[in-house]
Amino acid sequence: MSRRRGADHVVDFSAEDPVRAIMELTDGRGVDVAIEALGTQVTFEAALRVLRPGGRLSSLGVYSGDLKLPLDAFAAGLGDHTITTTLCPGGKERMRRLMEVVASRRIDLGGLVTHHFKLDDIERAYELFSHQQDNVLKVAITP
Repeated sequence: MSRRRGADHVVDFSAEDPVRAIMELTDGRGVDVAIEALGTQVTFEAALRVLRPGGRLSSLGVYSGDLKLPLDAFAAGLGDHTITTTLCPGGKERMRRLMEVVASRRIDLGGLVTHHFKLDDIERAYELFSHQQDNVLKVAITP
């Protein structure tokens, strides 16, 4: 899916260590910006570990447990990293604009939605998504 959306490089975490692969792709420099959208300790730490000095981590994931900030991954505070945590930077206005773009169909997001559920089946949809079953990417809920 990433390649179809235009990604130049794709790292498959199930086939290789993503931190090592990203550091190799950047010749050891690290990335300017990492986005953590899954909401797990493992992905948060990995995103932090691939930042270059002065890099930024945008943490969009919804964490269901305690989130720990490992000292070594945070470069002992000397890496000049910025961590931003928000589900929707800019709040309601940004979400409203995003929904307008989606509704206008100016971009094709169809391939990202892999499963459709009616509102009555929302618990089943959350179960599928939370356990990442059946190759789910995104779930659409129809009222």
